[in-house]
Order: sequence, then structure tokens, then C-alpha cells
Amino acid sequence: MAAWSAACLVVVLMTTNPAYKAMVLAAALSSLAAGAGLRRLKTPVIAIALVAAFAAMLNFASAHLGDTIIFSLPSVIPGLGGPWTLEALAYGLAGGITIGAAILAAAPFSLILSAHDVVDALPRALSRTGAAIAASLNLVPSIGATFVQVSEAQRMRGWRPRGPRSWAEVVVPVVLTSVEGSLQLAESMEARGFGSGPRTFLAPSHMRPADWAVVASSAVALGLFIASTVAGWAAPWAAYPTLTLPAVDPTPLLACLFLFAPVVAWRLRR
Repeated sequence: MAAWSAACLVVVLMTTNPAYKAMVLAAALSSLAAGAGLRRLKTPVIAIALVAAFAAMLNFASAHLGDTIIFSLPSVIPGLGGPWTLEALAYGLAGGITIGAAILAAAPFSLILSAHDVVDALPRALSRTGAAIAASLNLVPSIGATFVQVSEAQRMRGWRPRGPRSWAEVVVPVVLTSVEGSLQLAESMEARGFGSGPRTFLAPSHMRPADWAVVASSAVALGLFIASTVAGWAAPWAAYPTLTLPAVDPTPLLACLFLFAPVVAWRLRR
């Protein structure tokens, strides 16, 4: 999955064309749905959608550029005054797609892969770095689970949100619980002799044919898209000064289709 994530990130950051970015977003979303399930995706997708919408609206409100004016505000309003254009909205939406695709491309490390799988994939010299990465990958889901548990427990005690200050009754226990969990993790690692010798494996993970197929598909997608960019087939897109539809070429589009390989791999694995 690391090769697939890297290919998605390179493609989505290399091009300015929102059509190809949307293809990467669709590939990442469908791959995660096939691997992790739709239930686990609900909360991350909502959070990513909110972040992307905020990025789009921020550009829409701040970039007073473009020929197609939707409406105008008095120029005396700081920051918001001036023309609000369709081009600024389109460029903001393209930025939101970029953010969503990039986050979802890296999401398999926390939603699909186990922490020990990430550590085992690293070279022996990076075992300590891998342990830190694994701990950080487990941090966000554990904090999310703790937040849900604490908020539900507080609601059973009669707590109701009454403003920003009232959330301290939830945030403080979540922080304290996270610190306590980190201390327990450090004590457990010390009790197991972490750092006293080379890392051992109970059951080493092996690459399956489906995994090699995903790696090969990712390499093909990356190679095709880079070649398309060099040859000029993956035409760039600019929203300003006048909005135009992005040009789509079959070759870079085919490269993006190879990024859907994890969907097939996860279906075969089941």
C-alpha cells in the first residue's frame, strides 16, 4: 500500500488538472471502501469534506480574481470586499479535491494496515523509527475512540454542550486519558525490552500475489502519468482569468485508472 499511496500523492500533486485529481480521489475513496468498509470511512470522509469545503470557501472569499462575477460586496469590507467570482470558486474546489485526495491516499496506513505491518515493512535500521510511526498512527484513532467514550459518559451524567467553555469537561479527560495511555505504552515497551536488541518477528508478513499486483499497477500508473506530463498529454489547467473546462487525454486518464488496483486486490483477498 505504500507504493500505491506514493503514486497517488505524486499524481495529485504533480498536476493542476482537477479531472485527474478527481480520478485519484475516486480511486482512493473506492479503495478504502473496499479495504476498510464504509462504516469506518464515515467519520474520516465527513472530516475531510469539511476541510475541503473550508479550503474552497476560503479561496472563494479571498481571491477576488476572474472575469465571471457572481456577486460583489462593498470594497470597504476588509478581506471580503470586492467581486466574488466563479473562477475563484472553481480554483478553491480544485484545491479541496487536492486536499481530500492527498489525505485519503495516506489513510490506508491508519485505516487498513496494522501498526506492526508498517513497522515490519521498514528496514531493520529503521526499527525504532518504525515504532514511533506505529505509535503515531495509533494515536489519532485512539483519541477519537476516547473522545466518543468520554462524551457519551458525560452525557449520561447530564452534561450538555453549552458553548466552547463547556467542552473543557470533555477535552480535559480525553487529554488525561491519552497521556495515561502513552505512559502505559512506554512502560509496556520497556518491559518487553524495546531497544535492547534487534527486532524479532512472531509471524513475518509476506507479500502476496495481489500485493505485488498493486505495486506493479502503482508503478505503471506513476510511469504513465510522468511520461504524459513530460510529453504534454496531461495538460495543465488554470481557472483564471476565464474559467474553462479541463482538457482530458486518454493516456493520463488510463494512468489514473491503474490506481483502482487495490479495489480488485481487496475483493480477491476476501
